[in-house]
Amino acid sequence: MPIFKFDISGSRPFVDGNGTELASAEVAWEEAVRLVRDIEGFLEPGENWMLEVSQGDAAIFRITVISEDIRRT
Repeated sequence: MPIFKFDISGSRPFVDGNGTELASAEVAWEEAVRLVRDIEGFLEPGENWMLEVSQGDAAIFRITVISEDIRRT
């Protein structure tokens, strides 16, 4: 089975050193969406982060979360 890595960049970066064996890219996408849901509670106003899924040396999916605090002071 192929190995997929899930790296997070932003204010709390995470580098997936080992990766996860999954059956297919479609399963990796489902895992990425679950991961985004798990970590979205940590997002603060004005923070941005990105989850990148790679297989081998190539990125295959990217999910970017952007938050803005648009209140007027």
